[in-house]
Amino acid sequence: MVTLRRTKRLAAVATSLAAAGLLTACVPGTSGEAPATTSAAGPIATDPAKMGKVQLRLLDYFTGGTDLAWIDGVVSAFQKKYPDITIERTPMPWDDVMKALPLKLRSANPPDIVPANNGWQSLGTLVQGGLVRNLDDYADAYGWRTRFPASILRQHQFSADGKQMGTGSVFGSPVARASAIEVYYNRSLLDRIGAAVPKTFADFETALAKAKSAGITPISIGNLEQVGITGPLFATMDALGQQSRISDFIYSQNAVKVADTGFPQATAALKQWADKGYFTKDFSAVPGQDAAQAFVDGKALFRFDYSGSLPLKKGQSKNFGSFLMPRADGGHPVATASSATNFSISAKSAHPDAAAAFMNFAASPEAAQLAADNTTMPLLAPVKPAGDDPLFADDVAVAAQLSADDASVPYLDWATPTLLTTIQTQMQDMLAGKVQPDAVVQAAQADYDKFQKTLGK
Repeated sequence: MVTLRRTKRLAAVATSLAAAGLLTACVPGTSGEAPATTSAAGPIATDPAKMGKVQLRLLDYFTGGTDLAWIDGVVSAFQKKYPDITIERTPMPWDDVMKALPLKLRSANPPDIVPANNGWQSLGTLVQGGLVRNLDDYADAYGWRTRFPASILRQHQFSADGKQMGTGSVFGSPVARASAIEVYYNRSLLDRIGAAVPKTFADFETALAKAKSAGITPISIGNLEQVGITGPLFATMDALGQQSRISDFIYSQNAVKVADTGFPQATAALKQWADKGYFTKDFSAVPGQDAAQAFVDGKALFRFDYSGSLPLKKGQSKNFGSFLMPRADGGHPVATASSATNFSISAKSAHPDAAAAFMNFAASPEAAQLAADNTTMPLLAPVKPAGDDPLFADDVAVAAQLSADDASVPYLDWATPTLLTTIQTQMQDMLAGKVQPDAVVQAAQADYDKFQKTLGK
């Protein structure tokens, strides 16, 4: 399940980077080691057919399911097109990749391409440590700055000194697969309460009330691991805040406070929904996986989750649909979303031209169609959904909408290495009645301010 996997990812990143001395030792203003040179001198090449015999080494975490099917398809198609370039994959579980990544990049013979995670938890510290290559030359040569939605490209940008996220040089590239926080719904239950797919935030709250009155659990949540509440929180913040302010806060730009992002309104809304009994009974003691299964079993109307993460069996998806949380101001939906993975090039790679060529291919319309063919959410290019699965058709429509509207915002927890833990702990206390929503906001701002000081701000 992606929700749990994502939580494990973040925890693993923090642990591994701390162990490798990157999480604090290389933060600006401390005594970390001097960054390595991260941009190549001299011209680059962009025609893979003229690069000669090259063997690239790719580290990734695609170990099974549609993940594996997609990357195998991309590698196979690239090698068929450019037979002189071969790719040696090293797939590892996410936790293991994050534990090994900093040390592998420091080694004498690192992988050429690595899956650095976004935000300060991973890519930011790798940039500061000089472990990944500046990709500005390739971004210009391949047209990434205009091909990719600005809100997606920004997720891969840092200032050259690594002190500012969301602007400056490009240190990674997305792939043609998306991951977004969506709202899933049960089609038959929506029909039972006489509601349509919500078009406004008010419609959504009306549907919650109707479901409760009809004896249906409005929202499926399991928060035993404390992660179950973050999806609803981020999506509700996207509905109640402004895209530019959310992004600026996360990227530490324009002096935006967390109180300016819709976060206070979202925490208050979730508190109200919990008090009204809109969440799964005893949700604080329910494992996230159990709540997801209960939703699939028809025991709740809505569920906030990451794209493609419902534990569906063959034939079940026709019972469900998905949409992006509608905005309160009637504007186009904004969603917490990113590429399903991100690739960066080792600063020590001997084959950056071939590595960049592969990354460009992994972000191409052909790679997006391979995603759709494997029924996993595409990104960056319009595609035709495979088969007649109505839920996957919704996913494809959501991805197209996000790209067309350039409507992505980064994950809130990218703002600091510790913000996810702070939010989850405070939200759990708030939902248990131990603190008020204001305390959650204050704790988030305090966490943010503390990290800003390490950046010299």
